[in-house]
Amino acid sequence: MSILEQKLAQEVQTVPEFLKQEVLDFVLFVKGKHLKLDIQKTPGVCGGDACVAGTRIAVWMLVEARRAGRKDEEILEDYPGLNAARLSGAWAYAASHYEEIDKAILENSLL
Repeated sequence: MSILEQKLAQEVQTVPEFLKQEVLDFVLFVKGKHLKLDIQKTPGVCGGDACVAGTRIAVWMLVEARRAGRKDEEILEDYPGLNAARLSGAWAYAASHYEEIDKAILENSLL
């Protein structure tokens, strides 16, 4: 994640909850002009959770790795099927679907 993206993510956290989704939607709209989000949900693949398209790399797994302190460069080394653009797409998806991702992390930690 670039410094600009990190700063933007921090700023979004300060937005009142009732406006957060609208701000995230706008950011994704603007970013979508430059980056295809490349995230898909496929029944029967990773429990239907959001994954990087064409892989079994669930977005929640990437978020969990980041929360555990892994840097983007380390995550890219851990998942050879990813590149920086696809990882950015996963971060964008996670930012706009944070409740879904938190739920998936919780559900998968109970297994």
